[in-house]
Amino acid sequence: MEFTITSQQILWICGFIASVYGVYKIVKELKKPSDDLKETVKRHTELLHRDNERLNSLEKITLNQEGINRKLEEHTRILSDHDDRLEEDKKRGDLMLKANMAILDGMLSEDDKESLKATRKEIQDFLVEKN
Repeated sequence: MEFTITSQQILWICGFIASVYGVYKIVKELKKPSDDLKETVKRHTELLHRDNERLNSLEKITLNQEGINRKLEEHTRILSDHDDRLEEDKKRGDLMLKANMAILDGMLSEDDKESLKATRKEIQDFLVEKN
C-alpha cells in the first residue's frame, strides 16, 4: 500500500494550520482585555495589601507614641513633685541652720533672747504653712 501526498493536500493542510492559527489569534485578542484587567486587579490587590501593612505599622507606632507621651507626662509630674519637695527641704535646712546659729549666738551671749525668739517664730511659721 502506497501513500502519496498531493500538492492539493499540502495546500489544504497549510490552509487548515493557517485557519487554526487565525482562530487562536482572534481568541487571544478577545481574551486580552480580560487578561489585562485581571493583571491590573492583581497588581492593585498587592499594592493595597502593602498599604494596609504600612498603615497597620503606623497605627502601632502611633499607639506606642501615645503610651510614651502618657508616661512622659507622668514622669514630668513626678519630677515637678520632687522639685517642690526639694525646695521645701532646702527651706527646712536653711531654717535649721538659722536655728543652730541662733542657739550658738544665744550660748555665746545670754542677753540676746530676742534673736532666739525671732528664729523660733520663723520656724513655727514655716511648720504652720507646711501643714
